[in-house]
Amino acid sequence: MIGTGVLRAEWTKFSSIRATMVLAPASVAVAGMLGWLFGNATAGDYAVATAQERLDFQPLEMGMRGLYIVQVLIAALGVLIVSSEHGGGTMRASLAAVGRRGHLLAAKAGLTVMTALPVSVASVWLMYVTSQSTLAAGGASHMTPGEPAVLRMLLAGPLVLTALALFGLSLGFLLRGTAPAVNVSTAFLLLPLFATIAPDFMNGLLEVYWPNVAALQVVSGASPLPAWAGYGLLAGFVAAMLGAAFVHFGNHDA
Repeated sequence: MIGTGVLRAEWTKFSSIRATMVLAPASVAVAGMLGWLFGNATAGDYAVATAQERLDFQPLEMGMRGLYIVQVLIAALGVLIVSSEHGGGTMRASLAAVGRRGHLLAAKAGLTVMTALPVSVASVWLMYVTSQSTLAAGGASHMTPGEPAVLRMLLAGPLVLTALALFGLSLGFLLRGTAPAVNVSTAFLLLPLFATIAPDFMNGLLEVYWPNVAALQVVSGASPLPAWAGYGLLAGFVAAMLGAAFVHFGNHDA
């Protein structure tokens, strides 16, 4: 068990880093901006769409496309929670204070969840409000909060983003540097965007089974997989990454 004192110490270190204090509100602000941008562009497309295209129109999926950018910022937040200590040379002092590496990793994972979850909730909800209100203002089809698909987005979307913050945390432990960990997480999360130019044997992997895509597609209602499979792929991947981080952290000098 990790004590509240360890979590308070982790929060003190986290809140003293300017980059993290800027990145958290910036993620929410970017989410709102992307919701408006995609909502505005989609409303324009709807205005000139044919009758069949309007029947096939998916306002929630189209308006929330900015999540594929916001996920990168949330993952970077997880990276900073650990990489800032490696960069600042304070990891040894943290280990000396906590005593056990597993407890320190668990404390940082707990802090990641407590930090990323509210940021993710604010980001997803603001993106939904801005995108759907922009669609409505443009005369396009939109979705209201009481609809099941919207509830799934508002409740499950933040959990998916928080899991990706834990993915970023694990990369911070594995790569021990902000720049390499952020670069790797960004490349990994955005690689599926290039599925259309990938070889045929990779299309299915990138478009359906890639962990973050599998979960985000379930959240948006566009997945060919059942919900348990989409969420399970991401959960299993993040658990494996955290396990690798635990082993690496335990077997290498701080």
